[in-house]
Amino acid sequence: MAFCVMYNIRSGFNKSTMCVPLMKFYDSFNELYNSIGDVKKFIEKYKNNDGISSGDTNIGMVIFNQGKKIVDISFSQNLGIEKNRVNEIADKFSNEKFKVNITFPKTLF
Repeated sequence: MAFCVMYNIRSGFNKSTMCVPLMKFYDSFNELYNSIGDVKKFIEKYKNNDGISSGDTNIGMVIFNQGKKIVDISFSQNLGIEKNRVNEIADKFSNEKFKVNITFPKTLF
């Protein structure tokens, strides 16, 4: 069993949902930022993510709406998520005028 973070992406008329393994989360989140101009590139890379199966556990959700300039992130479990790393990448979105909301679990980090 692996842990993953779900992405719900909306860019124009395109919508996509995918789960990315937790160990690839920081790279994928940073790549989402780098793909703001071409979200299709991000979707193509992560839509058929190897290493994810039906028995895996979703521990977080990233909602990205390019048109409304929204990034909403929530984690349901603390499994070593580094707040500082998440916040660093989220700040890049804020600098691009995205409204960013992050919810971390109430457990200790």
